[in-house]
Order: sequence, then C-alpha cells, then structure tokens
Amino acid sequence: MTKKKTTYSLGVVLLALLVGLMGGSLLTPRVNKRSIQERVMSDRMNAMLQLVEGCYVDKIDYDSLTDQMMNAMLSTLDPHSCYLSPEAFAKESEMVQGRFEGIGVTLYYLNDTVYANTVIAGSPAAQAGIHPGDRIMKVDTTLVSGTGLTKKPSGVVDLIRGPRYTTVTLSIQRAGSEKLIQKKVKRDVIHHASVPAAVMMDKETGYILVSRFAGTTAAEFHNALLQLTQEGMKHLVLDLRNNGGGVLDGAIQMADELLPQGDLIVYTQGAHERRHNVYATKGGLFEEGRLTVLINEHSASASEVVSGAIQDNDRGTIVGHRSFGKGLVQHQFDLSDNSAILLTIARYYSPSGRCIQRPYDKGSDEYYSEYLARVLSDYTMADSVLNQQDSSEEYLTKNGRKVYGGGGILPDVTLPYLRDTSLIYFNRLIDKQVLERVMFNNLFAHYDAIIKQYPDMESFEKHFMVDDKLWETILRQADKQGLKRHAECIRKYGSEIRNRYKAIMALALYGDDGYYKIALPYDTEMQQALKAKVNLNGKKK
Repeated sequence: MTKKKTTYSLGVVLLALLVGLMGGSLLTPRVNKRSIQERVMSDRMNAMLQLVEGCYVDKIDYDSLTDQMMNAMLSTLDPHSCYLSPEAFAKESEMVQGRFEGIGVTLYYLNDTVYANTVIAGSPAAQAGIHPGDRIMKVDTTLVSGTGLTKKPSGVVDLIRGPRYTTVTLSIQRAGSEKLIQKKVKRDVIHHASVPAAVMMDKETGYILVSRFAGTTAAEFHNALLQLTQEGMKHLVLDLRNNGGGVLDGAIQMADELLPQGDLIVYTQGAHERRHNVYATKGGLFEEGRLTVLINEHSASASEVVSGAIQDNDRGTIVGHRSFGKGLVQHQFDLSDNSAILLTIARYYSPSGRCIQRPYDKGSDEYYSEYLARVLSDYTMADSVLNQQDSSEEYLTKNGRKVYGGGGILPDVTLPYLRDTSLIYFNRLIDKQVLERVMFNNLFAHYDAIIKQYPDMESFEKHFMVDDKLWETILRQADKQGLKRHAECIRKYGSEIRNRYKAIMALALYGDDGYYKIALPYDTEMQQALKAKVNLNGKKK
C-alpha cells in the first residue's frame, strides 16, 4: 500500500509541476491565485487516484497510469507537447545526441529470423567478424530467432545494446554448417548519422540526404558540403523528404551554410517568449550555386524551417509535395526521475512572416485526421489544382513572389503523384519483402564469393547486375509469396525492380552511400527535381 501511495503521489507532484510550468514565472503578483488553483487540482487528482486504488475493478499499473495522465493533460494544450517517461526520454536523448551504446550493426527481420544487415565499418561488430547475411540465432543465452521476438524487433535490439565496454555474445549461423559460431563483441559508442548520404550524381550535381535533425547534424552537413564542393559541386539537391524534424539549432545552422550574411532564417515568438530573430552569418560553404530542396508530406518542423528560409529568401527551388505543417517550438524540461516534459513555448515564423503550423483548435485527434484527409485529397485530386491556396494566407518573398501560410510549405514546383495501377504489383513485392528474402538468402549462402568478386562499391556499381537467372529467382519468390505475376508491371518497371534489388544489396554491403548511389537514378521525384527550375522573380520555367 505504501508503495502505491508513493507512486501516485509522484504523479500528483509531476502534474502540479506541469501546472507551474504552464503558468509562467512564480514571481508575478498572481502567484497566490495560481497556487490555489494548483492545490485544488492536486486535491482533485489525489481524490480520483484514491478512488481508483480503492474501487477500480482491476489492478492498476500506477507508473503507466501516471504516464497516461501526464500525456492526456498535455495533449489538451496542443498536439506536440508531451510527457516522456524515463525510458522514452533515454531513447529520445540518443536520437538528439546522434549516438548510442551498442555494436554497430543494423538488423533485418524476415519471418521469425534475425539477419545482420549493414555492419558499420570499423565498428565492434565489424571487428568481431560479423558480416551481412549472418543469421543471429542467440544473444548471450537468449534464443532470438524462431521465438517470436522478431514480432517486436526492439526486443532483440534491447538485448544487443548495453553499456560501453561491456560484452555481448552473438551466436550466428552461416551456410554449410548447422553449428553455431559464437562472436564475442565489446560494446562501444556508435554514432548514428543524421546525414546518411552525400554523393555526386554527376560532375556538377551533388546530393545530400538529411534524415532528421540531431545535435550532430550541423557538423555532419558541413562535412558533407565540404566533401561535395571539393568534388566540384555547383548544384546541390538537399533531400528533406520524410524528415520529421528534431533539433531546431541544427536546422538554423544548416540554413546558415546556404544563405548569405544578413538573411533572416527564422524568428520565434510566444506568450512568454519575446520575438527572437535569427540571421545568417558570413562564411557559409554554399551561399551561391544552384539549390534544390526536396520535401514531401512527411517533412515537418525543422525541415520546414530550412525550406521556408530558402523559399522566402529566394535562394533556391522547393520541389515535391506540401509539407506537414508543424510550426511549434518545444522546450525540454527535465524532471527529477529522469523523465521529461516537452512543452510548446513558442511558434516559429519563416522570414516572410508565415507560421507554418496547421490549426489544432479542434483537438489532437482531429489535427491528425485532418492531415491524413489532406494527404489523401492531394493524392486523388487533379495535379493542376494542387497549387491552390487560401489567398488570406498570402505572403511575399524577398523578391516579391507570392507564398502561402496556413499549413505547411507549398513547393514552388509540385510534383504529380504516380497513378499507375500496375504499380500495385511492385508495391506488393516491397510489402512482402520479396527482394530482401532473395538478397539475404544469397548473402547467407554466398557472402565470401560475393565480397571477393565485388570488394568495393566502385566494382559493385560497375559490374553487378541482376541477370536472368537471378531475375527468375525473384519472380518465383514472388509466386511463392502469393503474388500473381503482372505482365504489364514487369514490362514497364522490370528495370526499376532489378535496380531496387541491387540498391538493397549495396546497402547491406557498403552502407547508405552505396544504396543511394544505385537508387537515385531511378528515383522519379529526384529526376523531376533535377529538371525543375523556377525564376526566383516569380515565373516558372
């Protein structure tokens, strides 16, 4: 009984603390009124918890209940304020810091089997001799393949990860022997790149993918820019598709690399936050040269900061689909039990004065339902009307071009969606993991021969091909997975399917750069973006 009372008392204390945070400074003349309100709220919550403890039909997990209460309360404020439990906060911190403690191998799950996928060069896993295609059967003494753990992939990851300098033993299986091979691996700090790819697409066009914004993003982006400019880049394609945001400072420093000194990047403002303008400084690595930014409906927050800054300053061309529409800034408040509150403290505005945030006055459920409805509407409506916007949300860029607020960044060039029913077969090949099944079977059985024939990415890119025998293996695997062959799809998209197989094998053998080097020439949106160009005085070419 004492333990339960302590737990729910902690919940009340945390809720009272949250009320204090939302109330602002406790040194204002209204402190007494707020203190009374806090006591009233705490009393009500305490009474409710006592009723639940004494009368509820089932046993209660008070830690879980506290977490849910915190998030339920915060969700009434806006869709992005939230409570992070100690476990969630630890994982969030790893993402923000761009590092974690582990062995440096990505896992892939097929049926009930765990495969080693990409093994980071120089990582503890690589040093221990683990390679792509290895079947991981046991982690220490825990059997992981064939046990159902693959239905919850984080369960296997949690077993493999652990404190730096501790060891983990992986029991792996390779072709030609049923005997398990034990690999003892000492864990270390593994850097999780937020800029996973930076490649030259031709002699003058460079490509940089930014998957999220972490504490290391600015440095990673700077290094990627430096590498590509030294290779002769004159046109940068910056890919922010599916980038949901992250650390705002990373977005600001990225924009600073691309904008000349004095350009406004973003400003923030809130009820308790004065307006704060952020300007570009001198010395950016790519302040001149052609710039194209790719976004889509999953690009949000920090991605929209960068896109808005580029668009409003007429620095480059935004291409793709309308972005998510998140213009709220969260501040992290750490709590004493290693949990945290992410509380919205301000809105950010693009240089023209746009707040990209979509309305959320009808609640979080409606907020996300509206987003899904909007994406579906954009997909089903005629592409010719995708550029229509509410003129009441009209703003002007530095050079006088019209741009729009009220919900996301609208690209300068909106790309059409592919509406080809024969692609259903292609998509089902992906959903059924047909290509991965064939690829991992090949790596499992022939890794040594493959790596001997293609010792580096250059030789793989130049010489590897999906020959007729391998192509038939892929189609037969699809048959086995219950996919009826679609002659039109195979005719129209056969080369894309073969290329995708080559790309995922390059990912396993040579990492992200290898994947994108192979995949980008077949990326339809990328090819359209390369051709898209807008007169930054307002007229499309």
